[in-house]
Amino acid sequence: MLGPMRPAAWVLVLGLTATALGLAQTAPPGDVREEAVTYLSDGLRVKARVFWPAGEGPRPAVLFNHGGVSGLSEGTLDRCRELAQAGYVVFASSYRGEDGSEGVVEVAKGEVNDVLAGLEWLRKHPRVDPGRIGAVGTSHGALVSLLAASRTDRIKALVFAYGVADIYAWYAYLRRTGQLGNDALTRRTYGDGPQSRPESFRIRHGLGAVAKLPPSMPVLILQGAKDTVVPLEQAQALAKALEARQQPYRLLVYPNSAHGFLINRKTLRKQGEGSAAYRESLQAWDALLGFLRENL
Repeated sequence: MLGPMRPAAWVLVLGLTATALGLAQTAPPGDVREEAVTYLSDGLRVKARVFWPAGEGPRPAVLFNHGGVSGLSEGTLDRCRELAQAGYVVFASSYRGEDGSEGVVEVAKGEVNDVLAGLEWLRKHPRVDPGRIGAVGTSHGALVSLLAASRTDRIKALVFAYGVADIYAWYAYLRRTGQLGNDALTRRTYGDGPQSRPESFRIRHGLGAVAKLPPSMPVLILQGAKDTVVPLEQAQALAKALEARQQPYRLLVYPNSAHGFLINRKTLRKQGEGSAAYRESLQAWDALLGFLRENL
């Protein structure tokens, strides 16, 4: 349906009908078991939710890395359950400083260590196939996933959904559009910009990590064309960097979708099941499942 993954540019702007793509169907409620776990990351006790599919292992697994800095949302948990219903063990971390985890929120810094520690938790579990673990990241979690994948060869496939790839361009965009916050977390992380906090920006620069990715690891980029939080240019910049090093990737752009379209399905559904944005959310999920089936 989506065609083979290629190490060259393959950019698709979606404007297809549901019939052409085949909408993702919500799996019937299965015997998905949810477990609350606590694991160690840099000596901190970090909380996570693990979703176990029915049946025996070992199973492929997915690190589902959420967006924002406020813990696991209802929409994120819904998508984790769907992935488990599709047969994947799903590990969703409440990064440091969230949902009762120790530590403080660091924004794409210590959170990367939390994800890598979660990866090792999965690899050691007897119900998980350690050679078939992927990462799905949305927004903040997309950047966290990209940075984590640049530090290990054990993440076998990466989904990067509406994430920041060029931290310098994004900071300038937020300032230009009047969206730059002045809260304590923003000030602590970014200061007055790259000149005042060069190291803070360097370690969060996704494009700078591309050269360190495992060269055969495929990447699926999902982006809404109407995203005003993380604009389309961010996805295009990542695609260009991946193409330059012949990294296998796909870029799928959804013309009617804004930020958070994978997670905010319940909100989008209120617009009507026939609305373009709702249908694109389902199409993107269908593409995500197809990508994971192909590569894990």
